[in-house]
Amino acid sequence: MNAQSLESQESAESAESAESAASKYDYPPPDGSEEMLLTQLAEQPAENNPANPAREGGQTHSAGSDFVRFYGLRENPFSDSVNPAYFYKTDSHAEALERMMLAVDHNVSLGMITGPSGMGKTLVTQLLLQQLDPARLQAILVLVSPGLSKTGLLRDILAELSVAVPEGMLRTQDLLKLLSNYIIDLHQEGKRLVIIIDECHFLTSDCLHFVRTISNIEIPECKLTTSLLFGEERFATRLEHPSYESLRNRMYLRGELKPMGPEECAQYVKFRLMVAGRMGDLFNAEALQAVHALSGGICRNVNKLCMLTLLRGAQNDKAVLDESVVAAGAAMI
Repeated sequence: MNAQSLESQESAESAESAESAASKYDYPPPDGSEEMLLTQLAEQPAENNPANPAREGGQTHSAGSDFVRFYGLRENPFSDSVNPAYFYKTDSHAEALERMMLAVDHNVSLGMITGPSGMGKTLVTQLLLQQLDPARLQAILVLVSPGLSKTGLLRDILAELSVAVPEGMLRTQDLLKLLSNYIIDLHQEGKRLVIIIDECHFLTSDCLHFVRTISNIEIPECKLTTSLLFGEERFATRLEHPSYESLRNRMYLRGELKPMGPEECAQYVKFRLMVAGRMGDLFNAEALQAVHALSGGICRNVNKLCMLTLLRGAQNDKAVLDESVVAAGAAMI
């Protein structure tokens, strides 16, 4: 999950790279962008919004979190955690969420979202779980680990559904029958099963064909399940193999999370700072351009670089962060 370490002697080269790359992009962002940030912040549910003083169970910081106090923040806005309160709707995130909701609403058996590691796929799965209507849908999330067998995948699905597996039931076909009966019973109750599979690029060929088998559980009128797959870009390339043609044909809705552009990246940084309580500018225009250039517009890389930049800035009593402080933060990676 961590980026490769850079040798300390590369810090000067990082600063030079940031300055060169920053000159390629125009800034500031379009008119109305600040209002857009405030609108997104206001739209967040109060119970999930760290800026809400009444929010319970919020993050706390230790006495060592100097940059949090130094910059007047309520918490670390760039923490390495999946927190829906910090979800910033980039164009590709909004489109991905919309397409997967459409897949569910229109009873599509399979949908897929791919994107680079660190672009927020897991966060989209959490937002889906929040938005799917429990009155008509039962949604579960399955996290795939490397080497998971098709029997293991089936057992994970049954466990998420709280379906008790009889002792000694080991055969895959028996477990599949157990799942099929559950799905049919669920349909008779007026509900539909949605299976969200995260890290699907780890699925073996047997598991992928098993996902297709689950998508075949149906009655004459409709399919009874929707499976939504989330994985890295290489997964989409892998599915182009002829052996997965029948699986591809069932995927009516697909989407891709793409790295942020310079302006979108700048708004992303500002939004997260605003959620954490910082309403005024902290990164200057050149610093924001450097953040984009050094992170490639990948959300996780942006978070990591911004947190280290805040740390460096606080250590050096910088009230405003410029590209030299960003370069110093990048040298710590």
